[in-house]
Amino acid sequence: MRTIVFCKTTAKETQTFFIKAGGKVYFLFKQNFKKSNKDFFSKGVSIDSIGDYSNAHSYSVKKTLDKLPQYIRYIEKEYNISIYKRTKNKTNKQYKRKSEISRWDNLFWETA
Repeated sequence: MRTIVFCKTTAKETQTFFIKAGGKVYFLFKQNFKKSNKDFFSKGVSIDSIGDYSNAHSYSVKKTLDKLPQYIRYIEKEYNISIYKRTKNKTNKQYKRKSEISRWDNLFWETA
């Protein structure tokens, strides 16, 4: 499933931004209403195109795109989900702890 960021106008002068990841919707932040943000984010923007500023022709859209990564990383930590590809790759790797390595070395030397 594609991960998208979208916004909804919740009050007269307030836009609320959400992220839809893994079939669930998570709240990101609220900010003052800007028509250019509504036009850009209302249908949803893929997580892969958040760093691409070529389609953003407004200063407010660029500033919003700058804010999104830090809020997305917070959602990843808070709800223990993987949104970015880098985070998915990091969680798939299994690291051995030093204590596990030293136990195996001690066991090897005791039996030899």
